[in-house]
This record gives sequence, C-alpha cells and structure tokens, in this order.
Amino acid sequence: MYYKVRAKCGHVGRNHYIEKQFYVEASSGKEAALKVRYFPRVKHHHKDAILYVKQISQNEFCEGVEINKDDYYFKVTNSTEQRLFGAAKPEDIKRENQLTVFRKKRNVDYAMKRRKILERQCDKMIEEAIYG
Repeated sequence: MYYKVRAKCGHVGRNHYIEKQFYVEASSGKEAALKVRYFPRVKHHHKDAILYVKQISQNEFCEGVEINKDDYYFKVTNSTEQRLFGAAKPEDIKRENQLTVFRKKRNVDYAMKRRKILERQCDKMIEEAIYG
C-alpha cells in the first residue's frame, strides 16, 4: 500500500519548521509514519512531527515521488545552499507553538545537589533541636 505522509521538517531556524509531504510504501499507516519520522530533515525529536498520514493510489504515489525529486529542499546538502537556492521559501516557514518547543533546563544537576544538601542540613538542625 502507498501512503502520503505530511511531516514537520527542519533546518529553517530555531523553533521553526516547514511542512513537507513524503510518499512511502508500507503495510500500514502506522508503519508509514514511523518510516517518515526517521527520514533525514524530519524533526525526529518532536512528538507531533507527523501531521497526517493518508492512503493513496499507485499513480498518486508515482506523481508525488517525481514532485519530491524536483523539490530543491530535498536536493540541497546544507542550510547555506538552502538559503542560496531559496529551497525553503519564507512564506512556507512556520513557527512552533510554545507548547511543543523543547527547552533544556540549565544546571538541573547543580540545583538537585544543592537541594539535597539543604535538606540534610535542615534535618540535622531539626534533630539537634529535638534531641539536643
């Protein structure tokens, strides 16, 4: 069976994405989505990277593959070429919702160690106050 999968692709700036369609052959829609999720340029780490999956005919599949072969976004090898050739048009680029943006927490290990030290100190102070 043939599927058309629309996914979020990257290399267009931080917290931005571009939607592209991929055409795959798979036994189920779930398998098609899984295949596309790990294609190059797809935002693998996003939970909502796959926007939709639709079963299509063989003719649509062949046409879609030909369209993707002509798409500069899939031809360029780096972001500089992408900007140079205009592979990702500014009107196609979308901004991520704040809920889906993943931010790294800085100094989490340091904060946890500090909290444990403070808890131990508080426990000692309470024990000294109670037991003298």
